[in-house]
This record gives sequence, structure tokens and C-alpha cells, in this order.
Amino acid sequence: MQRYNFMKIMNIKRLFLVCFILTFFNIPAFSQVKDKISKVVIDPGHGGSMPGTVGKLCKEKDINLKVALKMGKLISENFDDVTVIYTRKSDETVEVYKRAEIANKNKADLFISIHANSADNKGATGIETFVMGLEKSAESFAIAKKENADMLLEKDYETNYQNFDPNSPEAYIVLSLYSSAYLNKSTIFASKVQNHLVNNTKLIDRNVRQAGFWVLYKVAMPSILVELGFISNAEEEKYLLREDAQEIMAVSLYNAFVEYKNLMEGTEKPYLPVPKATKAEPKIEQTIEPTIEPTIEPQIEPKIETENIPDTTNVIEVVNLTEPVVPDIYFRIQFFTSKDNLKTSDKKFASLLDVKKYSEKGVWKYTVGNFQSLTDAQLELREVKKRYSDAFIVAFHNEQKITIQEAMELLK
Repeated sequence: MQRYNFMKIMNIKRLFLVCFILTFFNIPAFSQVKDKISKVVIDPGHGGSMPGTVGKLCKEKDINLKVALKMGKLISENFDDVTVIYTRKSDETVEVYKRAEIANKNKADLFISIHANSADNKGATGIETFVMGLEKSAESFAIAKKENADMLLEKDYETNYQNFDPNSPEAYIVLSLYSSAYLNKSTIFASKVQNHLVNNTKLIDRNVRQAGFWVLYKVAMPSILVELGFISNAEEEKYLLREDAQEIMAVSLYNAFVEYKNLMEGTEKPYLPVPKATKAEPKIEQTIEPTIEPTIEPQIEPKIETENIPDTTNVIEVVNLTEPVVPDIYFRIQFFTSKDNLKTSDKKFASLLDVKKYSEKGVWKYTVGNFQSLTDAQLELREVKKRYSDAFIVAFHNEQKITIQEAMELLK
């Protein structure tokens, strides 16, 4: 009887020890619990009044939407157990913060933001996929600023983003509070997206990276932002416009989703075959403005041939062609203020080029640079801040100071 009681006690102790080990090391005791992927939010970047990158042939918002809709359709057609939710399904304006709200309110299991890239270096090319993080590279910071810049165009921007300034490196410190709860799964999914896209498109692999995207910071689920290619690269822009290329990218994104879902749920759903690339010409939208070189050249000829003929039609066309396409808007970096009216050639500014000044409320303010692109100004700001840490960007229209938001509205 004593032996029986002793063995019973030992068995209980063994059972307790096993349960303790399983709990402490988070080892599933009987069956592995899988993560069900039943709701997916697909976010076509930009849209409506926020075009994103504008190339010679297309606008980023249009490429993003086409690939997003194609991917979502494939998921809906092949998964009865998955609900696809779009942040937009047409060319409409959706604020950045609302995109995260859509994902969170629907309690989605995965968030996919689709974008196209740009760079001052017109030779830049390739695909890169981002997860939320604070990689301290100038390139990642520049891309994050570009994609976050839409918030500057929104009404009540300061309220909706708690005064977050997408142009300020210091502002990104707040993103360091991001929970790493979803970082591991986000990275897993990002690597699968990157591999499928690079292998199928044969574009340059720019790897999986981290950057401080507001929309990824605010969603409470695994999330990625993919840059499909560079619209600023002439050849890559043509590729992104091709119907077959968009199909290849959509299927690649779908197959990456299948691989991730299989891993999370322990299933074995097969991939879809990847379409073969053709040599078809890119499909250019009819809504593209007639400011592209090929359409301007034939209109110039009538001016030369008939300039002495009193043809009202030709005169009107010539006047329209000579009107400025872009408003007289410039972005400058304000770096110094003084009550004294110093010369722009003052020795204080000896190391700076293109110094200008303006007076506001009795104070003289000094700027450097004269950029038609906010992106160019942002890059210069980084250099100026090395010497003037309080420097920031200001905008001018016909030499009158305006807000950044007003400048962006006028440039649309």
C-alpha cells in the first residue's frame, strides 16, 4: 500500500514537471495551435488627390490599384475561407490613418500595402519589401518620408497624426515604441513576397528592409509594404505599365500569400502557375495629360508654318503651349533667423550655395536651395541639418511664403 502511494505521488510529480516544462518553454503538448488567416486587408497606396510618384507615362496610384485588385481577385476566387478587404477599390482619396483604421476595425489577420518606388537616381531599379522598423539608413528614411508625405495633404493633419512630422528624423523616434509582437511574422511574410516577386519578374532584388511607415506602425497585425519597382526608371516604368507584368506581380503576391498561409495553418494549398512574360507594349491610360513629349512636338509645327497667317486656332494653341505647366512653386530650407538684415553673401553663409532671405514679422529669415520637388528639398535638408540642426523646409509661390500643404495642392 505504501509502495502504491509512493508511485502515485511520483507519477503526479512527473505529470506536474511535464506540464511545467511545456508551459515554460511554450511547447504545445498535444496539437500545435495554428494561426488562422481569414481576413486580409489589401491597401493600394495613394489614390485620388494623392497620386504618389508621377512618372512620364503613369501615376503610382494607378499601378498600385491594378495590381492590388488583381491579387485580391485571385485570393477571393481560390479561398472560400478568406475575406478580402480593400482600403480602396477605385481612384479615391483615403487618408493614411484611415487605412490603418480599416484594418484594425475589421480585425484583419494580415495587411498588405502595395506601392511603386521612385528615386532621384534615374538608374535605380528593383523590388524591395518593407516591415515596420527603424533601420538607420538614409535610403530607408527617404522612402519612408516619401510614402508618409501624403499625410501633409490631409485636412486636420496635425490632429490625426499627433503632430507627427514625416520630414523630421527626430519625429520617427515615436515609432520606436512600435511593438515587436508582429515583427517576426511580418518579416516571414515579407521574405516570401520578396522571393516570389524577384524570381518571377527577374527584377533586381533590393531585399527585405525596415522603415518607419506610419500605416504599418498603426496596424495591429502582421503587415508589409512592398515597392514593386521604380517609376522614376524609364524602362522599369514601361514594365510596370505592361498588362502581363501586372499579372505576374499579382500572381507572385498571391503565391507568397499561399506559402505564408500554408505555413501558419499547416495546410498544403498549391501555387498558381505564373504567366509568361510577353513583349507587348505597355498599356497607357487615356487620361494621361498631353504634356508628354511625343504629343507636344506635332503641335509646335503649326506655329512655324503658319505664324504669319491670321488663323485664330493656331494662335490659341501657341499661347497654350507657352504657358507654364508647373506653377512658380519652390521649396527651400530655412536655417537661420536674425533681427539684423544681413547680406546673403555674409561670411556666416560662406559654405552655403543659393542663400536667399525674406522678412516676416520684423525678423529676417534665411534659406538655402531652390527646389521644385519636395523630395529634393528633403534630401538637402538632411545635409543642412548637419550644421543647422533646427533647419526645416518652407514653401514659396511667386516668392510669397505658403504652407507645405498649400504648395502640394497647387502642384497636383
